[in-house]
Amino acid sequence: MRFCIETYGCTSNTGNSMELRGALIAHGHQESDLDGSEVVILNTCAVTSRTERNMLRRIGELKGRRLIVAGCLPAAIPELIESVECVGVLNRWGIDRVLDALGRSEHPTSELSASCLPGSLCGVVNISEGCLGACAYCIVKRARGTLRSREPHEIEKDVMRLISSGAVEIQLTSQDAGAYGCDIGASLPELLDLLSDIDGAFMIRVGMMNPNSVLKILDDLLDSYKNEKIYRFIHLPLQSGSDRVLERMRRGYTSDDFVNVVSAFRSRYPEISLTTDVITGFPGESDQDFRMTEDVIRITQPDKVNVTRFSRRPHTLAFMMHDMPDRIKKERSRRVTELWMDIALIRNRRYIGETLDVLVTEQGRAGTMKARTRNYTGVVVHGLSSPGKWVKARAIDATPFYVKARYTESL
Repeated sequence: MRFCIETYGCTSNTGNSMELRGALIAHGHQESDLDGSEVVILNTCAVTSRTERNMLRRIGELKGRRLIVAGCLPAAIPELIESVECVGVLNRWGIDRVLDALGRSEHPTSELSASCLPGSLCGVVNISEGCLGACAYCIVKRARGTLRSREPHEIEKDVMRLISSGAVEIQLTSQDAGAYGCDIGASLPELLDLLSDIDGAFMIRVGMMNPNSVLKILDDLLDSYKNEKIYRFIHLPLQSGSDRVLERMRRGYTSDDFVNVVSAFRSRYPEISLTTDVITGFPGESDQDFRMTEDVIRITQPDKVNVTRFSRRPHTLAFMMHDMPDRIKKERSRRVTELWMDIALIRNRRYIGETLDVLVTEQGRAGTMKARTRNYTGVVVHGLSSPGKWVKARAIDATPFYVKARYTESL
């Protein structure tokens, strides 16, 4: 059967879709574009009300086609789409349900495994499902449940398959990478040490880690980052710089915890890059609370901040809290965005005039290539025609989002 997968939302969803794609092809199905497909699999996101509306609109646009809705929307709010064929989150069980619906081969060509992102040499590997948290605003916990870590040897096999198929970047993803292994007697540092020993020229990007999870493994994690195969990059969510708001969010850490983790990494690896997340306008967030968030951003100097305006989600504790006007959320979102973009521009401009070692991972626009430095700074390289290798490139300009560079020589 000819299938088309549309994916929305986080990197975990992307990894789930790539696993499903591999499984369907292994069982004799054919990938197609939307027009040529006999079935469309919609891997949805439900993190905000705006995203939910977009998903429902897309479901309506696909009316009349054979459609399977997967992901967080049917798992968390099934009552919204009762008339549509649904399978929930595309974990191993969800993928089995899709195969049951579309048909299996008695002799599949390969095992269920991860694959590279379309058009790139980056592979996504889900290392766990669910989390240990109980955040007041989060609907993802309802969709993905409590922490279920994959066995290290399973992850190792996925990574080895990706490398053998040409991947040069491995993205480890989950709802909280720092909590990996807590349920099976393993840990993230142990996993990183295992994967770093695999032969091949590749880099590992560690996915989002909550500060409270990182604190439990901090010393070992810092040691693991010594390995040259691990990007000097951390994605550590702040959400709010106010301890009062963090407590209302039920985040399980303080703003000092966040700052201390960042400081520990920066002390050991001064070049490390930081991505963080902030929610503006959480119920009860005062002007002073918001200024505390701005202060923490100024102190920690992140390279990127994912800014989200608070959105009331059904089946969460925060759904019953008193919401604030959208205009306040928007204004605070604008201020945080302007702040981090100013910081990011300054941080990226420091590279101008330098010759950088970059790993080229995919085709860019207008004859360029996309690449990453060893600390995961994005680089757009001019004067190069193929991805998959380390090259030297001279930085010539910068934006808040990436550095512009010109290819000089291969490594």
